[in-house]
Amino acid sequence: MSSNTVQSGVMTEIKQEQVTTLYRKTTLGFWGNLVLAAILTLFLFRHHRSEFNDQSFNYYIIIWLALLVAVCFYRLNLTRQFNPSHYHDPNSIVLWANKHILLTTIINTIWGAAGFILLPENFSHQVLLAAILFSVLLISIPVLSISRFAYSIQLFAVLTPILVSLTVKPAYTSSGDGFLLPMGILIFAGTLFSVSEYIHRMLMDLRDSQSSLKKQANTDTLTQIANRRAFDQTFKNEWRRTTRDELPISLLLIDIDNFSLYNETQGQRAGDNCLKSIASCMEVVTRRPADLAARYSGEEFAVLLPNTTMENATMLGEKLRAKVEQLQIPHPSSEHKVVTVSVGVSCCAPKTEEEKAEAEEDDVMFPAMLMNAADNAMFLAKKQGRNRVAEQKCGEQRLALVLQKYAEKEASRT
Repeated sequence: MSSNTVQSGVMTEIKQEQVTTLYRKTTLGFWGNLVLAAILTLFLFRHHRSEFNDQSFNYYIIIWLALLVAVCFYRLNLTRQFNPSHYHDPNSIVLWANKHILLTTIINTIWGAAGFILLPENFSHQVLLAAILFSVLLISIPVLSISRFAYSIQLFAVLTPILVSLTVKPAYTSSGDGFLLPMGILIFAGTLFSVSEYIHRMLMDLRDSQSSLKKQANTDTLTQIANRRAFDQTFKNEWRRTTRDELPISLLLIDIDNFSLYNETQGQRAGDNCLKSIASCMEVVTRRPADLAARYSGEEFAVLLPNTTMENATMLGEKLRAKVEQLQIPHPSSEHKVVTVSVGVSCCAPKTEEEKAEAEEDDVMFPAMLMNAADNAMFLAKKQGRNRVAEQKCGEQRLALVLQKYAEKEASRT
């Protein structure tokens, strides 16, 4: 259905905006992780030199730091590969989001390991380590725009090791309150979890409001199908995808026959009801999620059919024409006495290997060629008597123009 297509397109657009925001925050997270790692490393080395003689502790710090920096750099490099201005299909958006969440989870797990293998015995240094770990979780808050579950996993991965370490080996304090620090960590963890849930809910409410507003902006108020704005955006995205995947793409342009006369004789209210009725017939040709029906202009409709051949598109156009005629909406001013439509069908199909070899270098398909072919076909259907389907392949209008110029040139010679 076309309404589902509009909603799906809106959600994909919003999801891409969320992932774009997530990736833009990666640079800040990168430098935040490096600064926090540098602070912790300096204090650990100082603590180790003053209280320990075991050289292996230094190796643990170096290995931990190397792993953290390596994953941070890898995530930063992945960020540079993501192009926010490029259209991404829903599967691609989910893949990019999962990559970022996975790498962030790995980074936070490495931070969590510090609370187990690098936990100092000095109470003040333990407090510092706990504060750094909470700072790491604050840096990871942008993940909430994608998944609260992922953030909960990261919170668990960061804080569980230090809590286990402090429980097994309580921190030494002058008052003997060894479990004071783990209790404080639990309190802060519970608070952060509650706050994260609130932030996530607020982000989801904002997303729903944004989706509703965008859906309204992409929907024709009268017919409740996609409007010209939504059609143009979807057409641009689908054209890129079909040309990249070398798939055919078809277009139907539908014009109501003698609609101006119908409005004059039946009234504007009847004209509005007629438009609504014809829009409801679009379900005949938009059964796949990728198909899109839109109100293109006043009495014109357009149906975009990705991955559809000319033959199948013509068959769907005929079904639509027959469906409208079956409505039997009276139209005394029409030669058919009922409301009918003329349908123009066009299709741009990828070239075969032989056609590519024979084609000229400038023989390239453009979106305007598909639109022009459908418009020419619709004009032909009207010229042939209306209430019919006509077709024209993408690029045929170029050949027709060449033949017309040749004929004019020959006529001027005689």
